[in-house]
Amino acid sequence: MACCGGGYPEDRFQTSVDKNFLCPICTDVLKDPVQCHNQHLFCRACITEHLKNSQTCPVCMEKLTEEALSKPPRIVTNILDGLMINCDNKERGCVELVELGLLEAHISVCEYKPVTCPNERCEAVVNMADLEEHTSEVCEYRQVFCEECDENMSLKKYRKHGCLISRDVQTIKGELFQVQHQVKEIFNTQKEMLEVIRSLTTTVNKRSTGKVKAMPRRDTKPQGNIVVIGGQIGITMSSSCLNSVQAYSLANQTWIKLPPMQQKRAAATAHFHNGRVMVIGGFCGVRSVTRTIEYIEIPEEFQGRSQPEVTNRAYQDELSSLQCQLPLECCGHKTTILNDHLWLVGGCDTDNQGQSSNTISMTPIHSTGTFQIKCRMPKPLSYHALEVVDNEILIMGGSTTGMADDVVSTVLSYNTVTNALREVHPLPFPMADMATVKHGDDVIIIGGIKKDREYLNTVFKYNHKKRICEQLPGMKHNRGECAAVLSGNKVFVMGGCNDKQGCLSSVECFDLERQVWHELPSMSEAKYKIAAVLVP
Repeated sequence: MACCGGGYPEDRFQTSVDKNFLCPICTDVLKDPVQCHNQHLFCRACITEHLKNSQTCPVCMEKLTEEALSKPPRIVTNILDGLMINCDNKERGCVELVELGLLEAHISVCEYKPVTCPNERCEAVVNMADLEEHTSEVCEYRQVFCEECDENMSLKKYRKHGCLISRDVQTIKGELFQVQHQVKEIFNTQKEMLEVIRSLTTTVNKRSTGKVKAMPRRDTKPQGNIVVIGGQIGITMSSSCLNSVQAYSLANQTWIKLPPMQQKRAAATAHFHNGRVMVIGGFCGVRSVTRTIEYIEIPEEFQGRSQPEVTNRAYQDELSSLQCQLPLECCGHKTTILNDHLWLVGGCDTDNQGQSSNTISMTPIHSTGTFQIKCRMPKPLSYHALEVVDNEILIMGGSTTGMADDVVSTVLSYNTVTNALREVHPLPFPMADMATVKHGDDVIIIGGIKKDREYLNTVFKYNHKKRICEQLPGMKHNRGECAAVLSGNKVFVMGGCNDKQGCLSSVECFDLERQVWHELPSMSEAKYKIAAVLVP
């Protein structure tokens, strides 16, 4: 290398350089050449440094000052400028050979020119061609924007930022859930294989003793029929309510049209009791709500059979109205039958300007009297869910005003024996209009609506005694205001609506043992706010 920042190393040039163009001080090729009065050539930097210590020319030894230095003849500079030299950035990757006279111009635009990252606190030096990528994609000090807290910060700080950590935790939870689901599937498969092995072992052992008995054949097909009642077509205020009744044969997987109800109903509740389907309250038209209770007689040939014989005879004599009426014109309510009493919980009370009710009331199921208020909830509720577990009525979620913006996550437990009301383990988030079924001590919570009318496909297994709410695999479709029934270990979900598909006619089935969903034949029409019961 040249001393004093002097000339160019000779090995940078394409060809060897005449020794007359080498600086006698640094012995490199002349850079910014100057000469003494005897025309001895030097690099300007080299001779300037030399004259600080000696006022003589290092070649001719005659007196020399910096002021006496002069430019060499043009022919000298022309020869030097025409020499081909490697770029200063050769070691960084540049392979260009340029004329010495154009070297500085090339270096100023060379893609391999070293530049320092302009981001604050970053000291990285990169090639000029890589600067944009480094500053925008690589540099850990580049600025990023956190949408959660509306703040700009460096990437290095963002990686330790609370919002990102929280998001990563949620991602990990989601991945963990998928792993847990896969483990469950493997466990269930192994469990089934173990049962097969045990059965085969038993059979082999019996045959070895000569006492083999024929095992009775067990029909594994689901039995019974799902009766779907009423509902609403369309999701506008002017949408039509229905009085239709149809049944789904679990054995044959076919839909059957049954005689209609006397009154159109949507958002009603229904129960199968003493061989009849009881349909309670609900919408019956635009801004019209009923307090009546209607019985639908189920023909004997329909009960216990996979498919009834439907004829053209009149069914009017099979339909009758229960003399008892609800204490209010309501929809979005929930009912249950417990110990021969009909219990009514919450609902939108049209007698009270559509406000939600906070009452829990009951009446003997065969009574013609009025409902007796047994308890009042802390807040009014409608479009909630209700299931009974060991004489406790669980009241889950719902809306305090009947509006989607006012949904809650609270769960109340009302003891029908002690008349005590208490708050128990909450839902994972506020929701309303979900379907539920009871499976042992667990309540399976299906779909529903979150705040801002976000429709859900989520499924949870809720147990208030164990204080757990475990998420299960989600449905194929988002559904709110749908209906569900349980048959054995299978949950059947029908209808409902969402913001993308509108009303749904599809039916899904969830196997609680295998933890898998599959679709079944659709209903004859798309509808929501339906009621459904299982007829054994």
